[in-house]
Amino acid sequence: MFDMGNKTVIYLLILIVLFFLITDVITLIFRSPNFTVEYYNSDVLVGYSEFATITTVSGLKFKSEKKKEEYITTYNQTSLDTFRKYFSEVSKDIGKNIEVLDFKSNIKNNGNILEITETVVLKGIVQSENDTYILDMGQIRMNSVANSTFKVHLPEDARVESIEPTPTKNLGTLIIWSGEDIKTFPRIGYKRLSLQDYQKEGE
Repeated sequence: MFDMGNKTVIYLLILIVLFFLITDVITLIFRSPNFTVEYYNSDVLVGYSEFATITTVSGLKFKSEKKKEEYITTYNQTSLDTFRKYFSEVSKDIGKNIEVLDFKSNIKNNGNILEITETVVLKGIVQSENDTYILDMGQIRMNSVANSTFKVHLPEDARVESIEPTPTKNLGTLIIWSGEDIKTFPRIGYKRLSLQDYQKEGE
């Protein structure tokens, strides 16, 4: 279990609007949240290595302008080191070594909605087992927000072997979860097609 001290609260601020939005932890720390997540759209790009790039655009609606300004101040004080420390704790919790290689964010104040764009590069989120690549972050629960999507982009020459949970749409190398179908971070097994098989599938 995580230490629920002040440092953990700061660590979580940067993750609340990130792709997995851990509902249980948020509820425990923020018994009366100062904002609601109006939407979030995440895109996960993976290939044939252990790296993945995740970009999330989230919209937060605050109870007051003061609470929004407080959030912005705290958010801007977070650092890449803070983000890495938190993922170190996440790695221990799920039994998988995930390393943050890069993190960038941008905040846009759109009236009553604070829109945050975050891009993170993670190492260790994809693992290779024989000739199968597996995208997996354990059974991390995700927040089901009505106006939200979670997309995984696979290489064009990839063939999906397995997907959990069931996606809203499976377009081959683009897999999409929307709204209530977003339950846990997906586990996807995929293989690289041979050139001959790739050409056949394109016919």
